Amino acid sequence: MLLEKDPRAHFALTRQISAALIGLAAVWWLAIRMLWIEWEIDPQYSYGFLVPILCVVLFLQRWRDRPLTLESGNLFIPGMVALPALGFLLAVQPFYEANPEWRIPGILGALTAVLLTLLLLWSIGGSAWVRHFLFPVSFFLIAIPWPRNAEEAIMGFFMEKNAMAALEILHWLGYEAVRRGHLITLPTGTLGVEEACSGVRSLQSGIMASLFLGEIFRFSGFFRTFLLSTSILVALFGNFLRATILSIIASNEGVDAVEKWHDMAGYAILISTLGTLWLSAHFYSTIRNKSTPASANINDSPDAQLNISKPIVLACISTVFLAAASLAGTELWYRAHEAGTVSESSWTLKSGSAGTKPVQISERTRRILFFPDGFSERFADSEGRTWQVFYLRWPAGRTAIQALNIHDPRTCLASIGMVLEKQLPSLTIQVGKEIFRFRVFLFRDAGRQVLIFHSIIAGGISTEHNSKGIETLSGEEYTLKGRWKVVTKGIRNRGQTLFEAAVWNTTDVATAANTLSAFLARTMRDDRPESK
Repeated sequence: MLLEKDPRAHFALTRQISAALIGLAAVWWLAIRMLWIEWEIDPQYSYGFLVPILCVVLFLQRWRDRPLTLESGNLFIPGMVALPALGFLLAVQPFYEANPEWRIPGILGALTAVLLTLLLLWSIGGSAWVRHFLFPVSFFLIAIPWPRNAEEAIMGFFMEKNAMAALEILHWLGYEAVRRGHLITLPTGTLGVEEACSGVRSLQSGIMASLFLGEIFRFSGFFRTFLLSTSILVALFGNFLRATILSIIASNEGVDAVEKWHDMAGYAILISTLGTLWLSAHFYSTIRNKSTPASANINDSPDAQLNISKPIVLACISTVFLAAASLAGTELWYRAHEAGTVSESSWTLKSGSAGTKPVQISERTRRILFFPDGFSERFADSEGRTWQVFYLRWPAGRTAIQALNIHDPRTCLASIGMVLEKQLPSLTIQVGKEIFRFRVFLFRDAGRQVLIFHSIIAGGISTEHNSKGIETLSGEEYTLKGRWKVVTKGIRNRGQTLFEAAVWNTTDVATAANTLSAFLARTMRDDRPESK
């Protein structure tokens, strides 16, 4: 072979391949870093850490029987497409740094990395290589977190159906139970069908496993579809069983007994889903191999000639330097602005004021919200109306804003049976030097109307800007304009504070706002050091 006869050619090819791999690694690191924290803090997407490894495994398997190529493909078209795609991936890094909770940059970044990889393959081996390696490259997309609206809608649907099915089984077995949204009220307490019981985690893991097994065994399209359908059905049925069994345990032993079985049941369902897929794939592969010679499945072509042109090598090397420049520039930009900023709110609320009663926040809820500090209390106003307030505070850090976004009244209150009637005009309450911007919602709770006041307060506002006392970067609707604003001001990794208040049996926003203002005034404590 040519490589055996000319060691210099072999060395040159090795350098070309190394340059291409390093360039690809730079592209994928830019994309993966925008998904990393979602994989880290959200148990539903923790499998994402495994997906890049599986992509490499599938790619290496495909590499064994890659199509022959004697010359590079056309470079003009992939070059023209790659330039804006790479430009976007580089330019979005500062935007992501200030808005790590927004999933759109991560989604677009992953799509861009897939596109750039396919363009590189096209440049080396033409359209034949794109078709051949399309699946292992695109397999990475299974690790992308779903858009939040879609995720909330799907999770809400599954939680509701699981609660309905579990309730039906309980009635068949003679247990007393009432469903309220995603909650099941039992004589022993109230059981919540939480996110982990929605079926989404095992559903996503099952889909990933079915796609991987279908590719690793090189199954036909028909059997891959069968595996995919099986993964969906087994995951949904398993989570129905899980919700039902936990409901029966709660009925017999009390709601507190569910805690020790909750995670164990979840792992059992996940293992059952993956085990069913593996047994199905292994059984079908055994039958297929008996009727089909092994050599017909994969034809190795280890000596297929490669020809990576000099422009491709230069483009890959340039990508590495541009990626490093993008990350370094992003870090320098934010560090230059952080000297004049504060990352935490300068005040806190104290619990236990006169007339209030504490409401316990369960450890499971704190864990779902990533362990914020804070409290919940109830009190009655002068008209006898019941109030409940939530005060949660996350320290400054990369995960603070992601944790905050898990709690949204439109989702959380719907899960306990409340019905959103409408969103009312926002209002502003000033307490001392602090300004609270509230989103206001009107819900219906078992025939009673409930006003919800929801405010998010972010640290990290520059002291010069904050001294004006008028404009803040928190409490907005997280519009594109607002997200861009924090980039231009160099604000990132802010501490987050959530304050939410609910009052029953009223629609009088003005009167309720006065009561809320009085509560804040008597519970707020200024943590700023006194001036000397």
